[in-house]
Amino acid sequence: MSKLLARAHVKFQNAEFDYANIGADDAFLDDCCYNLQQSIEFALKYIVEMNGENYIENHDVRAQLNKLKSLGVELPFFESVRRLAQTVNGWEAESHYNDDFTALIEDVEDARVLAREILQYCDSLVQEI
Repeated sequence: MSKLLARAHVKFQNAEFDYANIGADDAFLDDCCYNLQQSIEFALKYIVEMNGENYIENHDVRAQLNKLKSLGVELPFFESVRRLAQTVNGWEAESHYNDDFTALIEDVEDARVLAREILQYCDSLVQEI
């Protein structure tokens, strides 16, 4: 398995643990958001690499979407990622450095569903190889 895809899976597993513990401390919400953003980012970078290109070296999931679009790659979850991109992009830094960070549970739940869908798509790419 690709290192990027393995990292995406680990970040998702970490997010799931954090999500289950959100009620215990706000720090779990912060970490959950960060891990979901990382999972989505790493998975999109993996898809770029699977299409024979170098991914964009930043933490902007929109940049990876734009790269994939320029390659003509059609993703079943493209619009879902595009709609959540601004939110999850903010989570990368805000959740770690902003004492006032907060996230809507609905956004977290949407990101969990999306990350799971992207990872399943990536896993199907591995099976095709």
